[in-house]
Amino acid sequence: MVEYLDVQPGEKILDMGCGEGFYSMIFDELYQCEIYAVDCDPKILSLARKRLEGRGQIKIEEGDITSLKFPDSYFDKIVCTEVLEHVTEDEKAIKELYRVLKPGGTIAITVPNKNYPLLWDPLNKIREKLGLGHFSPHSGFWGGIWAKDHKRLYLPQDLKKLVENANFETKDLRVLTHYGIPFNHLILYLGKTLYTRFPVPESMKVSMEKFDWEKDSGSKGLLPVLINAFFVLLKKNR
Repeated sequence: MVEYLDVQPGEKILDMGCGEGFYSMIFDELYQCEIYAVDCDPKILSLARKRLEGRGQIKIEEGDITSLKFPDSYFDKIVCTEVLEHVTEDEKAIKELYRVLKPGGTIAITVPNKNYPLLWDPLNKIREKLGLGHFSPHSGFWGGIWAKDHKRLYLPQDLKKLVENANFETKDLRVLTHYGIPFNHLILYLGKTLYTRFPVPESMKVSMEKFDWEKDSGSKGLLPVLINAFFVLLKKNR
């Protein structure tokens, strides 16, 4: 997505639904641009301020995606990743993003795919196929792909229709999740629980925390090498 946006020096970038600010950090690291990191959750914005402390190109602000304070045609580029599925009025949200984007500007969007692989979240996939619906998004461990209060998932044609109804033109539409480790979401949930609640080596914490990428000296040992080789193989055969 960063390559797709093709950020140029001096451009204004909106990181909409910035969360803890990972994409804002990437833009700040790579480009000379003006970055606005916006989210509606004051708690997560407090984490973003800690993560992004000292990065002068980034302005962190609280804001509602359906009613932004920015004037029309303000931003050159927008990134909106894993956000729309959390928004009750996603049509209103996408129209607001269109309003604040300059004519000829570019927006990059990601959403969770409704047609996700079975192995990505077997429990919810099987329930859905049996007509039982999915586990509650609020159930944490069992929530899987629906966790963290997802309102909906999207098929590619759903997303295309949504953005084009807001007058966007679709330049590139890709399905990125082709394969998955069995019970991927449960493994990640347990992994985060392990390294945030129990004493683990500092090297493990660094390797699992994306914001600490500068401290990560690389994975060592046979198991990390095998895991990395497995992911390389998946990428080549997707």
